[in-house]
Amino acid sequence: MMWAARADDGYLVGGLTRDCLETLRGVPMLVESSDPRVRERLLPDTYDSAEDEQQWREHSTPELERLFMSRLQIVRKDLAAVRKLEAIDLWVLLLPDTHANAWLASLNAARLALFVLNDLDARHLERDGDSLCTDKQREAVWRIQFLAEIQCILMGEMESMDDLGDPEDGDDEEHGKGADIDHGPMHDGPIPPLS
Repeated sequence: MMWAARADDGYLVGGLTRDCLETLRGVPMLVESSDPRVRERLLPDTYDSAEDEQQWREHSTPELERLFMSRLQIVRKDLAAVRKLEAIDLWVLLLPDTHANAWLASLNAARLALFVLNDLDARHLERDGDSLCTDKQREAVWRIQFLAEIQCILMGEMESMDDLGDPEDGDDEEHGKGADIDHGPMHDGPIPPLS
């Protein structure tokens, strides 16, 4: 069961399974993808005029790429510090407050990449959308939703997740001002929009 707790300098996210950890470690690869669909989604056209667009791309794209890479360096550093819990196959990750913006931007970019790489559309993300998905798309939707949960934690929406756990099991008190997050891949928790 994944849980999150507020620490002095950030959030601790624990109970991460191998699939969760694999998804987080895949964030940099997704953002750095050279697939034209990903590049188009992360760096969309901004001008109607081809000349204006070319000029914008010539001057702005290198800086945007550097910004993506600097954020990913922070994400990689935090992922390198992930710790395995003794005697069980689960991990804990610290997300420092000072790294929140880098994580939020990188997670959103990775979600967009997963969306386009798996030929998803809005229907696949609806309540019964899993019935329209291939196995690969269903896995991608799970990963998109998991990354969204991490975004929610970073945006301080963890308290709104308290009702997802069992209030009588005492876990929220055990982990401090935290919330257990125990739901399947298709849940009704808060999910930041793909933008």
